[in-house]
Amino acid sequence: MLKNKLKMFIRLLIFGLVGILLSCSKIKNVDYNLENVLKVENIIPVAVIGSGPAGLTAGIYATRLGFKTLIFEGSTPGGQLTGTTYVENWPGSKKILGPQLMQNMREHVYDLNVSFLQDSIVKVNFDVWPFEIWTHDNKKFNALSIIIATGSKPKTLQIPGEQEYWGKGVTTCAICDAPFYKGKEVVVVGGGDSAIEKALQLAPHVKLVTMLVRKDSFRASKAMQDRLKQINNIKVFYNQEVKNIYGDSEHVNAIELFDNKTKQLSKMSIDGFFLAIGHEPNTDLFKGKISLDELGYIKLDGRSQKTSVSGVFSAGDVDDHIYMQAVSSAGEGSKAAIDASNFLQSIGFTADVAKTVESKNYSKTITTTEALCKDKKVFTYK
Repeated sequence: MLKNKLKMFIRLLIFGLVGILLSCSKIKNVDYNLENVLKVENIIPVAVIGSGPAGLTAGIYATRLGFKTLIFEGSTPGGQLTGTTYVENWPGSKKILGPQLMQNMREHVYDLNVSFLQDSIVKVNFDVWPFEIWTHDNKKFNALSIIIATGSKPKTLQIPGEQEYWGKGVTTCAICDAPFYKGKEVVVVGGGDSAIEKALQLAPHVKLVTMLVRKDSFRASKAMQDRLKQINNIKVFYNQEVKNIYGDSEHVNAIELFDNKTKQLSKMSIDGFFLAIGHEPNTDLFKGKISLDELGYIKLDGRSQKTSVSGVFSAGDVDDHIYMQAVSSAGEGSKAAIDASNFLQSIGFTADVAKTVESKNYSKTITTTEALCKDKKVFTYK
């Protein structure tokens, strides 16, 4: 018995030493030495990847903290809110169109002289510092800190009418849109906890919620199913697949259903269509670069916005699959910028040093064009 315990102790000791050595070698791979900054050009003190509420708020805070910031807007400038209708839960705006809200935010950021680039990041290297990032147009930048705000995208059914009526009755956010369907009949597609949660959020506002579950049972937890049974204006149909979404060109008004048990087709009149089949974080670019959870979302360090790589931070739906609200994303954007500022100062890159380095090494000047900007300049590289 004593011999076995001794063997186990030796094994644990060896594993511990190996872990320490691996940890030390990993730290040595990224050398946060300010002398490295003098060896490269095209430096960005704070690079923000993404331009939704999280990215834009990060831009506001990082700039006001004294650091030159460049926002890479990505393929969807403004994020998911540019595809929504009215937003009624943004503090200070009782009712505002999603695209207008993002325009207001972008103009706020632009007025602070934050630089924008309407391009996507397609490659990153976090094994060196400054971090290396490349755009779709094959432009290379050297970032001293990075805030990832690439968001997530809702999973869709990929059926006729879905994209045509997106934002016109087809949506994913019950909290955002429930008040618009007062006294109306809506459907929720999905069989998990999030689907039931959406139905529960809709029930106080609408006349009827019909849940459409593709399989013959929920995959949601028993607790959520028990809550569902207590609500009178929610009914559930199993073995149902939506094959088509119809409307009058202005708003959705019906769907085509396929019963995969009876093999029968039917048509249902509806006023609203809520998808609840999950989201996918936009993290493909970062796989193998930083730690992700089992669902692909970025893992954070405690209550901070720090990722597993020092100097790389995250904000918004790309790390949050619970709240997924514009206001919570904006909050994370502010935290990420503060974390980035603290990181830069901890390695000696203060605002004063930043000004000196900028005058010597920041060789790319970027201006912007887009209807959201008041003065419409063209992106140029000098």
